[in-house]
Amino acid sequence: MARVTIDVPALDKLTGDAAEKGLRGALGEYERILKTDVLNRPGTGRQYGKHTASAPGQPPARDLGNLVANTNADTNVRHDGNDVVGSVVANAAYAKPLHEGTERIAARPFMDVPAKENQRALTDAFVKGAKG
Repeated sequence: MARVTIDVPALDKLTGDAAEKGLRGALGEYERILKTDVLNRPGTGRQYGKHTASAPGQPPARDLGNLVANTNADTNVRHDGNDVVGSVVANAAYAKPLHEGTERIAARPFMDVPAKENQRALTDAFVKGAKG
């Protein structure tokens, strides 16, 4: 299982209910970006028949869609002390080794790409959710 945690500094300034709604909005947007953008990028690596694999260091190229189907935002937002915690989880058996790499396979990181490339969209989704 591969997991990403979203840390939103604005959470500290909101009431519990608004923070939870905002975080759910950001998590939903994170899942959407992962599924429709990051995990749908064409491969730039080695060709295997009709499939072009991803190059090392790039997000995995879509093949059968199992990773997309098993990547979801966890709607159970939790409180951990003063923090409101939520996650997006990839439950495919190979998600963590794919994301982090192994002794034999170079990493194809994908879980942190939305946070790096789409900060504005995630912030907007958080604000929209918090105003809910």
